[in-house]
Order: sequence, then structure tokens, then C-alpha cells
Amino acid sequence: MLKMSAAMSLADIDNDIFLQRINASITRVRFALQSYDNFKQFVRIELDSAVKEIEENSNKLNFDLTEDQLTLILLANIKNKDMGIEAYHENNQRGHCDITIKLKDYIWHGEAKKHTSSYSYLFKGYAQLTERYSTGTVNSASGGLIIYTRNRKCNEMMTNWKAHLDKSAPRIHACKSITITPCQKNPLVFYSQHVHTVTQLNYEVIHYPVNLYHEPVDPDL
Repeated sequence: MLKMSAAMSLADIDNDIFLQRINASITRVRFALQSYDNFKQFVRIELDSAVKEIEENSNKLNFDLTEDQLTLILLANIKNKDMGIEAYHENNQRGHCDITIKLKDYIWHGEAKKHTSSYSYLFKGYAQLTERYSTGTVNSASGGLIIYTRNRKCNEMMTNWKAHLDKSAPRIHACKSITITPCQKNPLVFYSQHVHTVTQLNYEVIHYPVNLYHEPVDPDL
């Protein structure tokens, strides 16, 4: 809480609030640097905020934008070089990975796909993420599949994708199995875990829809 004195001006108060925000950002980064699990929490919160920004502007963002264009918009809401947060598109990581988020030694990879009807196309992105781009090391133990969609029945779409993944993923992983768990924060999101083929360490993937559906009943809206 701000401690105000009679001599403080509104400009002084605004400056104090600005500095408090900077200090809060530094505190968040310090938290993320303490462990990979903390970094993973940090990425999730940043991802939530970036997705929210896109979905709230779905009336201005055309689904005809390419995957690359949508991903660049997503990353623009995450990247903060001044705080040491790097967010790359198609950075070379055992290939050209759609999304790479780095904070010092910690890395999070993501693949982004537009979904219209084919779940096999989504699975291609999942396979690229888990079996090509990810190293599966202790400092790179998680990633995400970002699904751009304009499906009016997003929950049904994610349920179908979950079933497709559960059936198809075991055949590409050396461990021959996968575990799927719901997200407690967002019922449209879920997690999958498997033993990474290269490191034999647990690897987690968040499956996150970004819904660009916008067809208001009133055509003038």
C-alpha cells in the first residue's frame, strides 16, 4: 500500500505505482528462477494472459491469419527482454520449433496448429514437439500444444482431441504409454505426461485451445 504525504503530487503517486509494478515483475522472475517447476508455473500464467488477450480481440483477429502470424501475436504478449524472458518463433531447436520460451537456463517449447477438422494434423504437431524438438532434460521438461480454433463447440473439440491423443500417442513413444490429466484452472485445457524417449525422464505437455470464434447474433456487433 502506498504511504502518501501531503507533499506528494499525483505524478509522484503514479511514479510510485509504476515502480511497484517493476518490483513485482522482478519478484515474479526471481520466483521463476528458483526451480523448473516454478518456471513452468510462470510460463502458464504468461500463457493464460496471452491467450486471454487474443480471445478478447477475436472480433479483430481473422482466423484466416496463418499459424505463424497468430503465434507471433501470442509471443508478443509474453516476450520481455528487459526481464530476461525470451520468446522465440521458429528458433532452431533440433529443428524449427514454433515456440521457445527461455528464462536463463530454463526452456519451454511449444507447437502451434490451426484446427478445422483434422485431429491427425494436431497429432503431427504433438509428435514434432515430443519426439523432435524437445530434449526432455531437467531444464526442458515441459512444453505445449497451442490449438488455434474457431469451433463453436470448443469443449467437444478438445474432448475429441483428447481421445485421439490417448489412442495415438502410445505408438510413437518408446514408453508406449501416456497419462492424461484435467486442468483444474480451465476445463478446456488438459495435460499429458509420458516418459521422454531420449532421457527417460517425465515430460509434460499442456494442450491449450485459443478460440477465435466470433459470430454474434446481431450482425452489427
